Amino acid sequence: MKNVLLCLIFPFVINAQTAVISGNDTICDNAQDGAEVSVSFNGISPFTFVHAINGVNHASITTTVNPHIITTFLPGTYTLTSFSDATSFGLVSGSGLVTVLASPTAIIHLQSDTLSIIYPVANFVSQSIGNIVSWSWNFGDNTTNASSQNSTHNYQDSSAIYSANLIVVDDQGCADTTTRTVWVRDEFWIYIPNSFTPDLDGINDNFCIEYNGIRENTFLFKVFNSQGDLMFESANPLELKCSLGFGWNGKSLENIDLPLDIYAYEIYFQDFEGWKHQEYGTVNLVR
Repeated sequence: MKNVLLCLIFPFVINAQTAVISGNDTICDNAQDGAEVSVSFNGISPFTFVHAINGVNHASITTTVNPHIITTFLPGTYTLTSFSDATSFGLVSGSGLVTVLASPTAIIHLQSDTLSIIYPVANFVSQSIGNIVSWSWNFGDNTTNASSQNSTHNYQDSSAIYSANLIVVDDQGCADTTTRTVWVRDEFWIYIPNSFTPDLDGINDNFCIEYNGIRENTFLFKVFNSQGDLMFESANPLELKCSLGFGWNGKSLENIDLPLDIYAYEIYFQDFEGWKHQEYGTVNLVR
């Protein structure tokens, strides 16, 4: 019998360590979240790799996550320079692309950011920079306008502070926002008559005033006769308010009826912005 030598050949596969980079992402240059480039591995973790942006190497990264996501705000072509797993170096391939678009700049122009309650109308003009295709206004008082580049808005006739906001979007889908503060201030005015007739006939019996926009706790009213003697004073403007039916009744501090004459008055007060005002004049007491 002849001896027969059997040779058995078993095929085997060597799994090469590889890393592949990929991705094609676009962001705006004011984006809060970066673009993403993915690196996938074939091998045993941990994985260490070096990537380049437009041919410039960046610091090596070691990770156990597969695939690993590179979050970036830098535009360019992303490639792998080197890669190794827990056992040896491996092969690299692929590329990723990140595009960063220039965002518009939102700009609000106001002829005046301080309005009077007498005419609380604001003219908002968008002077935004870029190829803007949409404008969205929020006037800060729960009203909006999402259709006009420029907008005229009528605020309530009461003292308040508003934050008006504008969001613009350009033809590439990038957006920007800006805010302007609008003040609606209480306009001060005071009405002072020049005569009154305290004869108890129910018509013009009191020297009374009307006012708006003054700090009542800063108010002081004085009346003097022709000799300069103080006849009446009050620190409470409500005591003199016509609409409340009050006013000076033509009596002295001693509650004595004063004679027909021309009396001088002085009024001191501050408006709501803190500016001090003084009013001087005369009033005819007619009986």
